[in-house]
Parts: sequence; C-alpha cells; structure tokens
Amino acid sequence: MAAFLVLAPALWLPSGYSIGAILLLMLGLWRWPAVLRGQLTPNAPLRAWALAVLAMGLVWSMYLVEDGRLMTNTLGLDRSSKYFLVLLALPAVWAQRPAGSALRWGCWVGAAGAGLLAGWQVLVQHLERAEGYTNAIQFGNLSLLLALWSGIWAVQASRLHERLLGSLAAVLGLAASVLSGSRGGWVTLPVLLVVIVWLGQPFAKGGQPKRGLRALGAALLACLLLASLPPVQKRAHEAVQELLQQPEPEKSNTSTGSRLAFWMHAWRLGMAHPWLGAGQLGYEQSQREAVARQEMPSMSVHFNHAHNEWLDMFAKRGLLGVSGLALFYAVPGFLCWRRLRPTGREPLENATAAGNEDAARGERHAAALCGLVTVLGYLGFGMTQVMFAHNNGNLMYLLPITLWLAVCWPAAAPQTSGAGAQR
Repeated sequence: MAAFLVLAPALWLPSGYSIGAILLLMLGLWRWPAVLRGQLTPNAPLRAWALAVLAMGLVWSMYLVEDGRLMTNTLGLDRSSKYFLVLLALPAVWAQRPAGSALRWGCWVGAAGAGLLAGWQVLVQHLERAEGYTNAIQFGNLSLLLALWSGIWAVQASRLHERLLGSLAAVLGLAASVLSGSRGGWVTLPVLLVVIVWLGQPFAKGGQPKRGLRALGAALLACLLLASLPPVQKRAHEAVQELLQQPEPEKSNTSTGSRLAFWMHAWRLGMAHPWLGAGQLGYEQSQREAVARQEMPSMSVHFNHAHNEWLDMFAKRGLLGVSGLALFYAVPGFLCWRRLRPTGREPLENATAAGNEDAARGERHAAALCGLVTVLGYLGFGMTQVMFAHNNGNLMYLLPITLWLAVCWPAAAPQTSGAGAQR
C-alpha cells in the first residue's frame, strides 16, 4: 500500500506522494530495532543507495546556517531533512520487496490522474498551461516520467486488459506533459524513448543493431508526432522568437533570455567560489547586485535558482556539491544499468516455478528500466530546471528510485516453504 500510494496520487492530489512517504517512514521506523540488533541488513546495492542518499543529505546541509540564522525553508532544513527521513524509511524495503503489482497500478493511476487533472485545468478552468498543484515545469516533467513508467509496466503486463489500461495511462501522462508546455521534458523525451525501446524487452530476440534501429525509429516517430501538436509548436515558436528578436537575449525579461542570464551568472559565481560555493543567500545577493548593474533582466530577482541543476549546485555549493550530485545520479544509474544486463537462467524444478521466475525477472527488468529512465530523465530536465529546488522534485526522485532498486535488487530472501510461499 505504501508503494502504491507513493505513485498513485503523486500529482493529482496536493503533495500526493507524501501519503505513501509517511507510510514508508512508519514501516521503516518499525524495522529499525531489527537493524540495530543486526538482524536486518541491506545488500550491497541498497547499501550503496543509502550512502548516496546520506551524502546528498549532507550536501544540502552545507549552508543550513547563513548570516547567523537557520535556513528553514525549502532550500534549507526542509529539504535536507527529507533525505534523513528517507534514510529512516529505507529498512521498510530492506525487509520486504515492494510488490510489482503495486508499482504497476500506482504508475497507471498516477499518470491517468495527472492527465485528467491537466485536461480539467486547460479545457475547463482555461489555464494557459496545466500546472497541477505545483508549477507547470515540475508538473509536466513529473507527468512525463509517470507516463514512461506506465508504458514500461504496460509492456511487462501479461494480460491484454492490463496492457491496454497501462497504455491509456501512458497516453494521459504524455497529454499532461504536452498541456503543461514544459519544453525541457520534450527535449529529453526522444533520448528516453531510445533507451526504453532499446532495453525494453528482457528476453527479446534479435541483435543489438536491430534493436538500436527500432529505438531510433521510435524516437524519430515520437519527435514527428510531438512537433505536430499545436501546444508544442506554440512553445517552440516562442523560444525561437525570444532568442532571435532580442539583440542581447540574456538581458531580456523572457523565459529563454532569463535562462541564459541565470547560467552565465551561476558560472561566474561558481568560478569565484569554486570549492564550497557562495551558499543560497550569497547566490541571491549576487543576483540582486547583477540586476542592479543591468547584467541580468529585472525578473531574475523573483527566482532563487539558476534553472540548471549543475550550475546551480556549482554556484551555491561548489565542486564539493557537484561531486555529491554526480554520486546521487551515478549510483542508482549504474545499479539499474547493471540489472538490465542479460544474465543466465538458474535451473528450476518445474514449469510452474519457471513461470514464476519469468514473471519475477520481468518485474525486476521493468523496475530497473524505470530506475534508469528516472535518472536520465532528471539529468535531462536538470539542463533547464533545478528539479531539486522543489519538494516534489526531491521526493519524486528519492522515493521511486528507492522502490525501483528494492524490486530489482531485493534485499530479503523470499519465503520458499509453507503458507508464506503459497501466498
């Protein structure tokens, strides 16, 4: 239930992912006595993920106190505390592998709910861009991930009606992304589709070149379909106009121009404080001074991050922070990629056991692919947005990655006899 509720209400309820997060935390706290007694220990992959979460939590804690006052907002204690709470929740998945069906249906309900909410906001409430209960960029990017996760689990499903429901949920999630007008997600989508089609079938026949060509064809088709949609054409035209109509776009109060200004300013600030960065308050003060010198557009003072994950980290926490961020991406990315590599099949006693093992392998493969797509998606989104500047960006990376890794690298040995095995 906790795994399902992390995903199912994630975007169509305010902070919907928090419901499952609280349940996971309660389960994790319940398991901590066994951890302290040495009766429950994670395997090496899940231990590596725990260390990556700890390292990133310490990175966010670098500037909790600035100018003699405690930073308690989303960019301070509120953010770093989430990482330490997730550490407390991890024993829940060390003790019990989340059910693949809970994750599958969680993704489908979550993506469908996001699509329906986006349609309501644009078609009924007449908002220019669907934004859910956050902002349009976060809503669009996270809807895109839910859509892709839904598609992965739809392919893995064995029953026709489940495949159809999963495919419909994926389409609704993609519709939410389109209605949000979030261009960063659209730029990332072709790369993610190549990865999904190339690695999508765990037991697919055919050589790598043939699968690679299918992947490129799917990505090209998606690009053509995406480019034919009026909302996408409108947003692309706006970006081109913002770049071409201004002699110095980085000084103009436009979406594209302000991003150029943010990136250049963050790079200069990072180079001035290369090891530990300038901190959040130092970044905001430097930005106000740049606006006063007319080096940045006036709208810049309304934003507290650089709209690029790496440059924002470099400016505020220096190379130490950049190293922590790289580890935070690399550990789950490597673990999921490693799980996607083909392995030999263990000898089984009968056909029923073989069928169950094939189903388990399919779930492990789907979870690993979801995990890799999550990492690559955040890397792509982070080129034009700081996903980790927002509560939903942090928890929708921390919690799903934890679930994907728990499925594809189960920590606890499954029961093999008695009623537990039959259940």
